[in-house]
Amino acid sequence: MKYKLPPLQPLRVFESIYRHGSIRKAADELCLTPQAASQQLKQLESVLEMQLFERGTRGLLASADAQTLYHYVEQGLDALSQGLEAVRANQREAKFHIQVSPYFATQYLIRSLPSFTKDYPALDLRISIGVEMPSFDASDLDAAIVWGYGGVDDLDETPLLEDLKVIVATPQLLAEHPVLNAQDLHHHRLISPLSHNSLWQDIYEMLGLQPGDKHVSPMLLHTHDAMLQAVLSGQGVGLLSYVDALSYIHSGKLLAPFGAELLRQLPMAQTPKFHLYTRRGGGEGAIQASFRQWLLGKLRSSDFIGYETRLVQSESPLQASAVSPS
Repeated sequence: MKYKLPPLQPLRVFESIYRHGSIRKAADELCLTPQAASQQLKQLESVLEMQLFERGTRGLLASADAQTLYHYVEQGLDALSQGLEAVRANQREAKFHIQVSPYFATQYLIRSLPSFTKDYPALDLRISIGVEMPSFDASDLDAAIVWGYGGVDDLDETPLLEDLKVIVATPQLLAEHPVLNAQDLHHHRLISPLSHNSLWQDIYEMLGLQPGDKHVSPMLLHTHDAMLQAVLSGQGVGLLSYVDALSYIHSGKLLAPFGAELLRQLPMAQTPKFHLYTRRGGGEGAIQASFRQWLLGKLRSSDFIGYETRLVQSESPLQASAVSPS
């Protein structure tokens, strides 16, 4: 079919002007001057031989024809955007770039990758390591695995793994300053994750303690490995991931004064997790979808993760709508 259409740019300008009700706001959105945006609108009106807007005391007033046109232009631009993203997804099939939390990468992902990459021998796989949520808009990332509490705007979110923690300290530290009950925590430096430092507060509330009663300032560290080293060197009482904590407890290097299972009592909403994030909007390619399904399959096994998790993984990503605590 041969389409008789005006140029694309005037249609984009019209859509933005209609949506904002303002030439200036549309110009800002499209990185144009108001004069250029106004000229594009006049070009479209000339092609259609009709006036689409009138200036009123409250700004631009859209005509009935403009309302009809907007409905179709919006649908057309949406379809065009989806088509372009589908093409880009096909181009991304040959590569897969993911940023991964350092602990998740070393504990779970890297050692098990051969069972995924065997099906993609020509795959250009790029794994970067990072703690913070990356900017998908400012990078070529296809996915990210991030530790936290979830609820990130504008991304598809799949909960992967509950990061069960254990309260631990060295035998030497506990011999000098015993932790015989919850109140004894007030006399210790608490070692906590820097990126989400509300975990100790939630634990205090669960134990019936007041955070304001602490006698020693906390130590906030950026990575799990840094927290592990701080705990092993006797600098305070820390929160270690379950598998590591049990390993050091069994070796006699650490003790768990409240037992290894205490923090299972925290509500799931207060328990940190690893989440898989991908771009929202239907741009997921076959490799990204395959990776997600493969990883969820791995994480269903308690033998693989090292403990029984309360988290039930879903095959489909969740669309997050609330911002997580930080």
